[in-house]
Order: sequence, then structure tokens, then C-alpha cells
Amino acid sequence: MRRVLVLLVALLALTAGCGGELTTAEAAAASAQRFMASLSAGDFAGVWGALTSEARERMGSSAVAAYLRETEVEYDRVGDAVEVEPGLMRVPVAGLTVTDPGRTVKWPEAWLTLRQEGDGWLVAWADPLFDAALSAYHNTEYVEQLDLARAIVAIDPYHYRGHLEMHYAFRGLGRLRQAEHALQLAQERATAAQKPDVLAAWARFKLAIGAPADALGYAQQALDLAKPYYPGTYSPAWWAETLVLSGQAALALGDGETAALYAEAAAAADPKNAALALFRQQLPALPANEP
Repeated sequence: MRRVLVLLVALLALTAGCGGELTTAEAAAASAQRFMASLSAGDFAGVWGALTSEARERMGSSAVAAYLRETEVEYDRVGDAVEVEPGLMRVPVAGLTVTDPGRTVKWPEAWLTLRQEGDGWLVAWADPLFDAALSAYHNTEYVEQLDLARAIVAIDPYHYRGHLEMHYAFRGLGRLRQAEHALQLAQERATAAQKPDVLAAWARFKLAIGAPADALGYAQQALDLAKPYYPGTYSPAWWAETLVLSGQAALALGDGETAALYAEAAAAADPKNAALALFRQQLPALPANEP
């Protein structure tokens, strides 16, 4: 597969040389194709050389090299470039599969952001920072998470993930108005496949600020929109945790019976889920059914 992709890139370059200059959109798409071929081949020099100066400065070579060692990337094809503002293009990548230790995530479509620097188009790619930001959140290191989120947004303001990480960091720091604004930006930038992730974040946020009815609505929307992408994009653990969110909202609304039903559904998806184990301790004892 990787050899085929490298050959395709070489053929694209040869065709461009024979047919004259590429249009701006074609040049951006060709840069995206070369980047994806290098990424899927684990070619550090090719990936590093394709990145914007902002991406190289914010991430550093060691973070990119570590990502390439630990992650395998495959994809089906690169689409046509779309201009979103002068000097900035977005290019779709179909059939993206990202595998790192312990998980594989399949995205039907992802987008690369490319910036014009000098005479060429370079890729504004921040994926090596995603797990670092998530790890900082789980370790309650919200200032570090905020710094990483800001770096992601600085590299690629059109990717939803930086804004989502910023939301969680602001929430952890108690800056709720900024958290809500960041979540709105994440929702604006999310693709159809990414929206369930954002809606689940809305559910957590609404539950945290004492709006359980809104939380339940967002959690249900997240589950509904995730159905076409489950379990390839959204894991059983995510599904169970979102069902637990629904149950927590139902419990806050005084409906223990419905909350218990959500717990049962979560157990069917991921019986050993940690969030489910904690939620079960919060459930009231329901009366046994009489014979």
C-alpha cells in the first residue's frame, strides 16, 4: 500500500511537469498528497519538511518523530483543495485510519489545512499534540492542557480538536464563559463524524452547570449522530460513557428508573467501563418486581 502511494506521488509530480504549471488548488492538493504519503510511510523527513513553520516551532521534531514511531496511518485518497481564505486551503482525506498502541480509529473523512508559505503549500498539522493535551486533562494539569490547546489552535484553527481541548481546560480552571465559547467554536468546526464528540462535551458541560435536561438532550443527540460511526470511529467505551452521561442527567432529573436503564445499556456496550462502575454506586436501590 505504501509503495503504491509513493508511486502515485511520483506520477503526480511527473504529470505536473509534463502538463505545465499546476493551479493553486492543484498545487495545494499535490502537497497534501505528498504529506499523506510520507505520513503513511512513517517518513520523518517527508513529514517534517511538509509542515508549516508554525507547526514545526510549536511541536518540535521530537514530538513528530515519537508520533511516527508509535502511530500507523492509512488512507484511501486525497480530494480536491478548497480555498477558505486567501493563502489557506483545506483538503479532504477519505478513509483515514489511525492506529496507535491499544486503539484504532477510523474516520470516513478528515481534513488537512494548508498554508501558503513562500512559493509552496505547507501542512498545518497538529495531531502529535492531541494525546498530550488529553493526558494533561486526565492528570488535572489544566494550565498545561490550555497551553497545548492554544498551540493546536495556533497551528490549525480550523480543526475542532484544539477548541475542544481548550474547552476542557477552561472548564477545569473554572472559566466557564470561555469554556462555553471554545465549545461553540469546536461545534462550528466539527465535521459530521466529529460532531458526536462535541455534543458529548456539551452534555458534560450542561450537567456540570446544573442543567440536566439540556445535558440529556445533548447526550441523546451525540448517540444518535454517532450511530453511523460506531464502533469504527467511536469505541464501545465512548458509547458506554455517553450512556452513563444520559443516566446521570436522568438521575439529576429525579428519574432513577430511567437512569438504571441507561446503566444497563452502558453495561451491554462496555461491561468493565470505569465510569459505569462509579455511576452504579450512585443509583438508588429500585424495588424488586413482584411476582
